Amino acid sequence: MLYTENMKIIVFLLVCSSLFAEVTYIYNKDLEGRTSKTTWTLDLKKSDDMLHIIGESLTGQTKIIATPERVTQCFTYAIKNQSNTYTVLRDGAHLIATQEVNGEKSVREFHIGNNAWVQEFDFCFKPFIHSDNRSFTFSIVHPKKMSLHNMVATKQRYETLEIHGKTYEALRVKLTLTGFKKMFWHADLWFDPQAGDLLKYMANEGPNTPLSTITLFSKQIN
Repeated sequence: MLYTENMKIIVFLLVCSSLFAEVTYIYNKDLEGRTSKTTWTLDLKKSDDMLHIIGESLTGQTKIIATPERVTQCFTYAIKNQSNTYTVLRDGAHLIATQEVNGEKSVREFHIGNNAWVQEFDFCFKPFIHSDNRSFTFSIVHPKKMSLHNMVATKQRYETLEIHGKTYEALRVKLTLTGFKKMFWHADLWFDPQAGDLLKYMANEGPNTPLSTITLFSKQIN
């Protein structure tokens, strides 16, 4: 009995320590043979008890502030060496999107009520992957058009996936727009069902645009 209780304490301490550990992910992107990488760091800040997700690439920086449960509160993308930025902030039942291009600022506000909002697929699908729900509907703001769209992610099946020399039993998820718009675009995503990590993403940006493939290269808990 004492051994069992001690093991429970050890597991609890390990879980707690992992919650506050900084985790680094590196993702590779391939767009018609042109490759690039993005380094993501996830850090649960004790100062505000929020999860700070930072993505660094050659072209820009992404900042996401979310609750520990991966509920997004703020999303910002800034293009490097330019004054172009894009921010979406949740304020209760509203999303406030701000775009600044070459010093000109535009603001739009969207009412989404209690609907979920996801702006970045890499990390904010984790609660859905771990849930028993087969589908997940959410809102997203198009960064260039400043328009609101509803999307649905649907679990498909488990598949064996090999990425960068590693083999995974992955959960495949199909992502589409809702309603008749689902005929015009979709994405395929594969997740590690245990860790909830995105392993692979394949999609284009619309008709007659090139296919983009993103794969997980490495993950490190610091």
